[in-house]
Amino acid sequence: MGRTVELGTLITPAKNVRCGNGNYPVLSMTMHNGLIFQDEKFKKVIASKDKTDYKVVYRNQLVISFPIDEGVLASQRITDAGIVSPAYGIWDIDQIQILPEFLEYALRSNRAIQYYKAKLRGSTARRRSLPTPTLLAFMIPLPSIEEQKKILKNMHKIRTIIRKRETQLNLMNDLIKARFVEMFEGDFPQITANAACEAIVDCPHTTPKYIGNELICPAIRTSEIKNGFIDWTSMKYVSREECRDRNKRLTPKRGDIVYAREGTYGDCVILPNGYDFCLGQRTMLFRPNYDLITSEYLHQALRSDNVKRQADISNAGSTVPHVNVADAKEFSFPLPPLELQNTFGDFVAQVDKSKDALTSILSLEEDKNRKNAYNI
Repeated sequence: MGRTVELGTLITPAKNVRCGNGNYPVLSMTMHNGLIFQDEKFKKVIASKDKTDYKVVYRNQLVISFPIDEGVLASQRITDAGIVSPAYGIWDIDQIQILPEFLEYALRSNRAIQYYKAKLRGSTARRRSLPTPTLLAFMIPLPSIEEQKKILKNMHKIRTIIRKRETQLNLMNDLIKARFVEMFEGDFPQITANAACEAIVDCPHTTPKYIGNELICPAIRTSEIKNGFIDWTSMKYVSREECRDRNKRLTPKRGDIVYAREGTYGDCVILPNGYDFCLGQRTMLFRPNYDLITSEYLHQALRSDNVKRQADISNAGSTVPHVNVADAKEFSFPLPPLELQNTFGDFVAQVDKSKDALTSILSLEEDKNRKNAYNI
């Protein structure tokens, strides 16, 4: 690993500057993308109307949120000055010794996450904290600034490749969406989700007690539902006992559709073969009535612009973006003949073959990027 130093030699508490009557963009912390503008995350600003107590964070300062063992920290590199929740910690970075982006990767690396988890205090999962002296004692690898630049340059190249692959996947998703509109824009009878499904279940709101990355039962949260797919890269796992306990109302099975009903609501995935699944908080499960509707058709109907507009109406006026369960059961969409739905399913299957090949390549590139980050 080379030379290492304590984190406390690289950062110091920043001067506490409050927003007051200032006019700053509101920033939100994300697990995968660090700090982003809040309206990008929620499509609207949901911060308290009274922002006077919000903290001002300047470019290249470090922001630490919680729970820290989920990697929710970032260097602020998107605006000269923004504001964040008063609960966040803000630190100045010694940029003579370390580049802010390099420090962010180091603090979000696998080695760092394992350190946080081992040192957390408290008994409640998402309220456990890391004492500041313990955080500052974490050993950070510190190559020269030139070496840091080389490492970041390599990671940027891989990220560029990943973004291109993701763009290709999005184009394939657009192709499926266009085919759906083309096939089903005719005059078909309307049906509600409640009438088209055997069951619609709101998943428990408690957070699963994750047990590392032991491959037992994958826990699908809203963060694992991305553009119609399951994102396995950040998946957490629970014991089979907890999975059974949380799935008392309806055990997920192949062909069921898991719908994100809070946060970035409206996206959904079809459950594949081969796993027992634990469904995390802020999700819903739709089980198709196969005498009326196929999984592939229902999946695309729930992701359609028509249903998205209905979801937006359900969400109107909400402080936290979400879709009410009762409203979701009343989502309406066309019900074409099963023969036509099956034709659409065959088309989706063909496109999915290409998407699977592209996803495999994308996974390899993401593995490279993670290994580079983990080795910092």
